[in-house]
Amino acid sequence: MEFASDAMLRGWMRHETRVLVAADGLAVDTALVDVAVSARAKRRAGACRYTPLPNATVGDPIARRERPEATVELAHRAAAAFDEPTLRDVLRHELVHVEQVQAYGVTDHGAAFRERADELGVPLSCPTFSDPAYVLRCTDCGGVVGHRYRRCPTVETPERYRSECCGAALAVEDGTGESL
Repeated sequence: MEFASDAMLRGWMRHETRVLVAADGLAVDTALVDVAVSARAKRRAGACRYTPLPNATVGDPIARRERPEATVELAHRAAAAFDEPTLRDVLRHELVHVEQVQAYGVTDHGAAFRERADELGVPLSCPTFSDPAYVLRCTDCGGVVGHRYRRCPTVETPERYRSECCGAALAVEDGTGESL
């Protein structure tokens, strides 16, 4: 989706935040939500920025007066690469994080997030807009279980790790599909 400027993208984000909060029935106080555009992000399409409350735990509600502010950030490159429905899904994903931040003072991708995302039909992860340097595959079912954009312990020593799908060993391929 093309935006002539970051200001136009922020305007779209503010509008869509209000629309999506109402349409999805999210328990989000939009007065405590800011929006931002990242010109630096190279892989992640969106982020929820906030200061976690000390000792906060997802599932343990906080007092209304303690609710932290949160900033939903979308990557400029993602906005240019995605169509409107995909970009809206990225925003919805981040708003589920905001809902948790405002309810619990912290957020994660744990069971509560997955349950809420499933309930709303929100993607559990955001699509990437750049190609990974490495692809991790399950050696049992052949499914893709991860992407890496630079060398890391998983790429260097895949035999030390197991796939989440089958518990099998991992195979590493470079970005062209060649096994390492």
